[in-house]
Amino acid sequence: MNPNKSIKSAEQESGSEASWLTTFNDLVTLLMVFFVLLFTMSTLDTRKLKSFQGSLQSGLGILKAGQKVSVGVIEPEKNIQAPAKQDIEDSIRNLDSLPGVATVYTDEGIKITLEDKILFQSGVSDINKMAFPILDKIITVLKSTSQPIRVEGHTDNDPIHTERFPSNWELSTARAVNVVKYFTTAGPIAPERLSAVGYGQSRPLFVNDTPEHKAKNRRVEIVLVTQEED
Repeated sequence: MNPNKSIKSAEQESGSEASWLTTFNDLVTLLMVFFVLLFTMSTLDTRKLKSFQGSLQSGLGILKAGQKVSVGVIEPEKNIQAPAKQDIEDSIRNLDSLPGVATVYTDEGIKITLEDKILFQSGVSDINKMAFPILDKIITVLKSTSQPIRVEGHTDNDPIHTERFPSNWELSTARAVNVVKYFTTAGPIAPERLSAVGYGQSRPLFVNDTPEHKAKNRRVEIVLVTQEED
């Protein structure tokens, strides 16, 4: 008997046995995975699963037979009539026809300039009663917009030294504040839209070399701010 043949036969039988065990182990592993999946599925919350299914079907537009979905028609909002831009511009231009009033468009916004002689007596911050109708017409224009409003007071370079107004700074500021107060009471214009500032003689339009130039520098400017400062 050939010993080499016996050894080879033993090796073949051992290999066959090892191959069978591997297949059996794979089968057991598959069965275990299958039962784990069954157990996992059995513990799912069926109500949540159905809710999810319904939400998914609704989102995709898939409905069961006999089911329907309600459809609502949203009415378009009625157009709210607001002052047309052209109407506002026309109203602002009409202010130029008022005595002592001038309007100009700037990069910052619309500037309405009032000569101080129609608003105040010399060295006084109280508004003249004769100026009320003019301010009322300006209020009508301002109320048709929603932009911020800044009221600026300006003087010439003639010094003032009184107990109430030690300098032109105090005088110009008090004049601007009084115009703002009139806007809030006679308008009324919302106070949060308004601000007041006094520049004194620091921002003249002309050199203060003639009475005419000084008169132009004494003024109140109402700025309808259409562009915010940086």
